Amino acid sequence: MSRSNVPSLVCAFSASATTGGSIYAFGIYGDALKKSLELSQVQLDGISATFFIAGLLSWLPGLVVDRMGTKFSMAAGGLFGALFTMAYWIVACKLIVVSHVVPLLSVLAVCICLNCALIIGSTFKLTLICGGTGTSGAAVGVAKGFVGLGAGLYACIFQAFRTTHESSLDFLPVVATFFIICAAMPA
Repeated sequence: MSRSNVPSLVCAFSASATTGGSIYAFGIYGDALKKSLELSQVQLDGISATFFIAGLLSWLPGLVVDRMGTKFSMAAGGLFGALFTMAYWIVACKLIVVSHVVPLLSVLAVCICLNCALIIGSTFKLTLICGGTGTSGAAVGVAKGFVGLGAGLYACIFQAFRTTHESSLDFLPVVATFFIICAAMPA
């Protein structure tokens, strides 16, 4: 009897849907972030790069997934990913004023990435369990392929509901919502 690839695809899409928004769709809200906080292009580039540099720490969430399990890691990643994304949005919209905004946004970006890595690590582990041996390369490939689609999904949903008076920064609460829907709730 052959196994279905549907669980693997669902897991891969969940991982990509949480990662795509805040990290790979930075271009959607980056310009609004620059204008809102009066950042220079260098400062904006630094914040954007922090999302990718944080990938060097993704072995830490991998340890958590191995020690605490996939259910805990996915729930924690979804919940804390949403919280850190909302904190990022609060700072970006100047709902609270901070003196060192670039370092704070950079730290929040690292936290968002680590929570994305918790979700990705969990879904890869679940995908491997569902798919059996010999499927790890395909599982990782499918999930990586879906990352762009996840970012595209966010962009389409946001643009469909966005009014002319709404800031592009309001994309971040949409991202936070997907953290809950695609990670915390399924966990």
